[in-house]
Amino acid sequence: MVVTQAERSPSRMPRDAKSPNGLPRGALSSHLQVSLSDPSIGDKFSVERLGTSGRGLVSVPSIVHGAPETAEESRETLFRLQRMAGFESQNFDPQDNDLEREFQVHRTDSDYALAEFWKWAISCLIGLSMGCIGFAVDWGINLLNDAKYQSTANVLRSHGGFWAPFATFVSISIGYAIVAGSLVAFVEPLAAGSGIPEIKTYLNGIHIKGLLTVKTLVAKLVGVVFSIAAGLIAGKEGPFVHGGGIVGGGLGGMGSQTLWEMLRGKVVPKARRKWGGFFHNDADHRDFTAIGTAAGVATAFAAPIGGLLFTIEEGASFYSTSIFWRGFLSTCIGVLTLHFLVSCAEHPGEVLTTHFGRYRDFGLYTDSLAFYGSRMFYYVWDLPIFVGMGAIGGLMGALFIKVNVKITQFRHVYIPVKSPIRRISEVMLLVFVTSSLWFLVAYASPCKDLPPKDQMTFLEAVEDTSSYAGADEKSEDFYGGGGQFRKGGKEHFPQLWCSNGTYSSYGQVFFTPLSQSLRLIIHLGEPLPEGTDFLFDFGALTCLFLLSFTLMMWTNGVGASTGMFVPALAVGAVGGRITGQMIRAIVRRSGSNLPVSLSSYAVVGAAAFMGGATRLTLTATVMVMETTGSLQLIVPLMLTVFVAKVVADCFGAGIDDTHIKMRGAPVLEEPSLSSHQKMIADKLTVSELMTMAVVALPPVVKVAQVVDTLRGCTHQAFPVTPDTDKAFESAEPFDLHGMILRSTIVKLLQHRIGFFTADANGDIPPAKSHIPTTQQERLTLLERLEQRPLKVRPKEDYERIVCSLTEEDLESMMDLRPFMQRNPFVVQADANLSRTYRLFRTMGLRHLFVGPPQPKVIGVVTRKDVAEANAKLALGRKANLGLTTNSDSLTRPDSLPFIPYGAYDPTVGSSQMSHMEPIDEQEAHDGIEMNYTLDGEWQNSRPQPVERRSGRRGRDDTDTEHSPLLDRSPGSGNLTDAV
Repeated sequence: MVVTQAERSPSRMPRDAKSPNGLPRGALSSHLQVSLSDPSIGDKFSVERLGTSGRGLVSVPSIVHGAPETAEESRETLFRLQRMAGFESQNFDPQDNDLEREFQVHRTDSDYALAEFWKWAISCLIGLSMGCIGFAVDWGINLLNDAKYQSTANVLRSHGGFWAPFATFVSISIGYAIVAGSLVAFVEPLAAGSGIPEIKTYLNGIHIKGLLTVKTLVAKLVGVVFSIAAGLIAGKEGPFVHGGGIVGGGLGGMGSQTLWEMLRGKVVPKARRKWGGFFHNDADHRDFTAIGTAAGVATAFAAPIGGLLFTIEEGASFYSTSIFWRGFLSTCIGVLTLHFLVSCAEHPGEVLTTHFGRYRDFGLYTDSLAFYGSRMFYYVWDLPIFVGMGAIGGLMGALFIKVNVKITQFRHVYIPVKSPIRRISEVMLLVFVTSSLWFLVAYASPCKDLPPKDQMTFLEAVEDTSSYAGADEKSEDFYGGGGQFRKGGKEHFPQLWCSNGTYSSYGQVFFTPLSQSLRLIIHLGEPLPEGTDFLFDFGALTCLFLLSFTLMMWTNGVGASTGMFVPALAVGAVGGRITGQMIRAIVRRSGSNLPVSLSSYAVVGAAAFMGGATRLTLTATVMVMETTGSLQLIVPLMLTVFVAKVVADCFGAGIDDTHIKMRGAPVLEEPSLSSHQKMIADKLTVSELMTMAVVALPPVVKVAQVVDTLRGCTHQAFPVTPDTDKAFESAEPFDLHGMILRSTIVKLLQHRIGFFTADANGDIPPAKSHIPTTQQERLTLLERLEQRPLKVRPKEDYERIVCSLTEEDLESMMDLRPFMQRNPFVVQADANLSRTYRLFRTMGLRHLFVGPPQPKVIGVVTRKDVAEANAKLALGRKANLGLTTNSDSLTRPDSLPFIPYGAYDPTVGSSQMSHMEPIDEQEAHDGIEMNYTLDGEWQNSRPQPVERRSGRRGRDDTDTEHSPLLDRSPGSGNLTDAV
């Protein structure tokens, strides 16, 4: 990271664009100092005044296309940039310091195999855990819903009328709302909403404090149980994305910071290495979190493939085949666990004889009764109608986002996160309005005659399960977390206030949980003979569509744990069912008896609105197909979802990306997805954005100086160089020896690692003197420096650690060389911003140093050089040349370019090991060192290459035609002379 003196002392931050030494502080620092109320903001950033008029239009030069065109656009862009200041990035670049390298060199093949085993084992544990959590959440929703609806029905049956049932229904709903709102307002604010924008932000490389804690997990999942039971227009799928990420990250790290704090450090909840404690870096934590989100979606929808696709398409910014394979296993295990637990609950004692795979998450009947193959179909003339539905779904999705953004902006001003009373009051008000409207519509419902008995046999069809202990229960009710409350009555045709032989046509879809309404809209009537359809009351469908769509815009983002997948599917399915019934009426009016698949229209409508709101394509298609059993509709679904996305994209980003943008998180999207971003980046070079006044640390530094540097700035990384004054005060290039993170320095201070006292001559011991000589000791030291799972928070814990340092500690020296990143990424100053953006995005970087335009080069490697086959042979040859030892504590530091080429050349024939002189163990341990003295001088103590063979091969004895290394030193007999 390039840092400035102005940032070292915020209280003395200058107001100009340069640091006290005259060097530019960087574009970012300059931009952040501009006030949003500055009247000259348009003159500073907009290109409006550069435009030229032509044919009534104002155009600007192409070289500045992408810059803000107006003062208002400049102000909006600056506002987003200022909001980014509150976020901290993560560093996914693997550690490559001397200690880590020494440890990795001595790892055995069995250790690597054990790590690979635990990668897969933890993935299985994630799926197993999410399956159990999914079962518990469904059971909780089912229990609370049954209590609410059954209590209301009992009051209705005993008292009748309006007020007593209304008071019962609304009061129970508000009671649930108080619990759901309190968990967010008073326990964990991050448990609000779906959590998908936050998880997506984290997986892109942005740290959000408290996002992945046990407290957040409990508040999120318990909260969603009460939110859905309260009657909010919400689903559990979004919160399961967040919950799955927490479970995945926690199990991946095999430890918990929250539990450690709860236990006050008396017990360390951290697994040992042989029990899975391998993955304690940010990159592994990110990958396991992504796998957890896949398992969360899979168990929420009982859709393993859809869950995995969601993570690939929407969640994981750093996709890899490893994530895909392990996520594939995790989602499979998660859904299997869920099915197994449901079968145990519904049919205790009969698990071995229970038929698995008969139920869909949004299915109303078992697969053997639904006849999906004959009930879900389409004609060629349906396709243009489906395309139109996709366009309407895209427009509805854009409208939903637009209105929800306005409501969210209102919340930020009048219902802020810091006001818990207002947040819980809004939840209670929303639940009161929702439950009151739903109850009023059901109460005002007209009564209709029940269908004929021969049709009722199919409409209320239940598969013969007499062999099961729980034959009167239906598993598809359980999967939705709250099917129907009625016992002994008509399940899909509630009587409510109607007389015998009739049912409440509006109450059929209003006096029931939203997930059950979705099932009814899609599937009711599927077991009927072909050509016979069940038609919902048009008024009931219209009311459900309008009310659900309206309240959905208010509910999304409220201070409770809520998801929007189920509401989006429900609104879309109702709209599709309305369209289907209209098409059927047109067909009948034309005199044709051609069957029209109302279920197909409902399914396509659900996918259209979900695609328009979320911009998911493949995920939406597969997820709808898996949960509704609509395999026959795969092509119409793909076409509809694509059209919905294209239309909605004309009006902005999807709901999750929009909320990420509103929060101001510095998320880096794929370069290929944004032509506008690429256009801007292609017009700038990295030198136009870099900071030149750099705060650096020397390789060997006094502890007191380290403390002062950390206190004087908030930066999270520092370049390591002996030219610290030159780095900050001069525009000239300085030698970069490495980079060290603030978190690593704090860990070094906490455990007094790398401390030493210089002798009277000011000599500095070799860097490797701080590295243990045995593998177990190296592992112990690495574990003390790990940031996961038990973190040292630089902001919160820094002063506590510094206060524990004694005067003697502060006067000691600290050697940063063994613990700094030896090879940080560097980009040339004249590189365009697009190249730099790709490096940040693909490598997961947090900092990138800028070097001179013409760096020095010592060699070149190609794809074939780094291929496993070539590296494997090189390692074997290195062993046969005596450059390694059998000792666990010793490593010969020489690398292959310093080996005499004639000895390394595989055409020589047999190994030269028999002619080698034995390696001195002390020499091998000390290795090659650049000794640093207190007066700032570097001493090169690299031993000169030693000829270890009995004879010397001349140039004539070796084919050097293809040896570029030899060509660098014409006339030399071998590579030893060349270097």
